Amino acid sequence: MKEEDKHWSSELLIIFGMWLWKNKEYGHALLCIHGPIWGYKIGHQLKITWWDVLDTEDYEIKHAILYPDKYVDHRLIDGVARDYIEMTRDAVEFENWEDSIYMNYRTKKQLSTSTLNRELQKLSEKFLKELEETVDCGLNLKPLKSSAFQIAWALKTVERYHYSKKSFVAVSKFMGHRTLKDTIEILGVKPYDEIYFDFTGATYINSLKVDILDNRSLLQFYTGYAMNI
Repeated sequence: MKEEDKHWSSELLIIFGMWLWKNKEYGHALLCIHGPIWGYKIGHQLKITWWDVLDTEDYEIKHAILYPDKYVDHRLIDGVARDYIEMTRDAVEFENWEDSIYMNYRTKKQLSTSTLNRELQKLSEKFLKELEETVDCGLNLKPLKSSAFQIAWALKTVERYHYSKKSFVAVSKFMGHRTLKDTIEILGVKPYDEIYFDFTGATYINSLKVDILDNRSLLQFYTGYAMNI
């Protein structure tokens, strides 16, 4: 039986973005790097401008995008997301602060939802062919579409919260789905609220060792912990 195609992970999308940047597809690269980190809907994402990410006086990268959506009032610009904005700022010329940072810098046209799926599919096929040759294995991935960025963000979010039902409810609301069932169907994973008893008690804490009575700082910590300080 053929293995079911999988969603692109956040990590693989970012690596794809790095590959795109290396191949001078700067706008598509930024989109693939930022999309799974910030979790915006694609229409919202494509509207981010140079004014949103750069200080107009010294061209330094801003701390965050003060670009509110319905649920979150900003996105931090740090880590790899920051690095590639900085690299792109130094590699391209932009004419207006109101220009989207997600441009086809070869044609000087802004990336558009009407053509993006076709462009992503074409570019991702080249990337996957090269990657599969490098890692010497096949990758069963769904065709890359613009919805993949928010799905990757959602999968990473529910993973971080241990697939709790509460995390699914929050993600479903954030993504604007009609029902939780719709979210589960799209993500292809379910809430996981089972508890398995392991009977290790407090011994799973690595700092509880035989020499703890000689460690004043740890004794202070556990004394405070016991008193709920």
